[in-house]
Amino acid sequence: MWVKWEKYIYNLILKFIEQMDSSPSSKLLIRIITLGDSGVGKTCIMQRFCRDTFTESTLTTVGAEYYGKTLKVNGQNLTLQVWDTSGQERYRAIAPSFIKKAEGVVMAYDVTDRQSFEHVESWMKTLENHGEKNVSVVLVGNKVDMPERTVEFSEGKRLADSHGIPFFETSAKNNINVEEAFVALAKDIKRRAEGDDSEPAGDMGKSHKLTSKKKKNGDDSKGCCK
Repeated sequence: MWVKWEKYIYNLILKFIEQMDSSPSSKLLIRIITLGDSGVGKTCIMQRFCRDTFTESTLTTVGAEYYGKTLKVNGQNLTLQVWDTSGQERYRAIAPSFIKKAEGVVMAYDVTDRQSFEHVESWMKTLENHGEKNVSVVLVGNKVDMPERTVEFSEGKRLADSHGIPFFETSAKNNINVEEAFVALAKDIKRRAEGDDSEPAGDMGKSHKLTSKKKKNGDDSKGCCK
């Protein structure tokens, strides 16, 4: 019963957002959602990108959470609405409401949790069933800072190639490839919106290993999870 009420509430939120999108000031606004099992670090990836923060522990996302960020892509400012969806089974009924409104998807798994990697295909099927045909997707293997890896880079690359999408290995904790993944996704969304049917150029055609970004202040003590 509670999940039904949550779905109703989030549908109201999405209708409100849809009205905002129709205003002239929202022409450069794009929606991105995160998909993947609970605990893979979707919230942390989002908070690292949107707020440049990190903390060792976070509460499990209930339903969905929203963040915003302005990003310059090819000299143009884009306003990103980034929706963090829950990977818990009890909230799966809510996910389609967000999927069908998304222009971009960050599909995430945990490189230390093989089951989360194996579940990517199921999430891709959910996206296929409820998302737009031209939605942009990037596959992210998170928590590469952890020593207990059970999914190799080559496996993630192979899975991404099978779906024709770019692949990044990331660490929200160490700020590795998080911004790069979102920038690549935003570039592809913009390319599709402009009706460019050519093959993605630059970052979108590559798989990315570790390229760590140092924090400006050298302080990693605030924010969200691995």
